[in-house]
Amino acid sequence: MNKQHDYYQARAARQREMAEQLSGSAREQYLTLAAMYEALATEPKKPDGQPREAKVHEPEPEEDEQAYLQRRAREERARASNSDDPAVRRIRFEMADEYLRRAEAAKVA
Repeated sequence: MNKQHDYYQARAARQREMAEQLSGSAREQYLTLAAMYEALATEPKKPDGQPREAKVHEPEPEEDEQAYLQRRAREERARASNSDDPAVRRIRFEMADEYLRRAEAAKVA
């Protein structure tokens, strides 16, 4: 096909060869890399002279104060559940509760 296709095919084959010698998570990592290179090799190429389409960054809609505070509360609860330290968990849950209290106050106002 073309040089880029051959390059990625060779890289994928090399990653598979290295994976054969390994086991466990290291093997999985090399197989994942091989799949990524394989995907790059099969990606359709744009015809010459046509630049790739640029992704248009659309601004996210503005969130109101209540939605913002509720989102922050969810984020703090997620961080708290990922923590192993009981003191950190307690503080993060208290912060989440405070965000929810403020969100309720913003709803009334």
